[in-house]
Amino acid sequence: MPANDAARDALARFLEQRGVESGRAVDALEHYERLIGRWNARANLVSRRDLGRLRDRHVLDSLSLLPWWHGSLADVGSGAGFPGVPLAIARPESPVTLVERSERKARFLQHVIIELTLRNVELVEADVRQPLPRSIARGFGTVTARAVAPPAATWRLLRGLLGRTGVVLLQSGEPLDASMFGGGEIRACERTGETWVTVVGDAPGARNRRAALAAAHGCDE
Repeated sequence: MPANDAARDALARFLEQRGVESGRAVDALEHYERLIGRWNARANLVSRRDLGRLRDRHVLDSLSLLPWWHGSLADVGSGAGFPGVPLAIARPESPVTLVERSERKARFLQHVIIELTLRNVELVEADVRQPLPRSIARGFGTVTARAVAPPAATWRLLRGLLGRTGVVLLQSGEPLDASMFGGGEIRACERTGETWVTVVGDAPGARNRRAALAAAHGCDE
């Protein structure tokens, strides 16, 4: 069997094991990988070394988050689209918002959305460290971010985007300690390949305290 066919079959099995109908998704993911290769020099999407290991290091690593994704998804600091684009391809019925501050990378992401006809994806060019448009300021079921900041700082940046039962998915090379997530609690922690996935949500009562503090300062939560 040719190597490319073997890789395609392995990707299909990976998706099917996670409940994804693989035919259309495999085609779209392979198209997405080719787009990264074409755009990388001009948009600095991934390191040149990573181009040769794009699937294992980025695509499969992104798709490994599928079991913990519920509700609408915000992918903050999306960059080349990881993990938001592979996740959106895997679940075309679920809404995904990509938040990216770099104009060059945002142009690439817009091209991906159009080229792959990702009707479930919205792109917002914004910096999460600055006030965000009200349309994306809250209410997500799941929020992801790769290499935006260290885990504790990422939690502080992203928790305001969560809905009442929302969670932040953090990926790291080692297990994370619950003490680093002020106002949050670890809901799950599991190793997937070489990466640990830590699921963090508001601790009981933390959301109410945050809302009360916001109200006291005359602003929305």
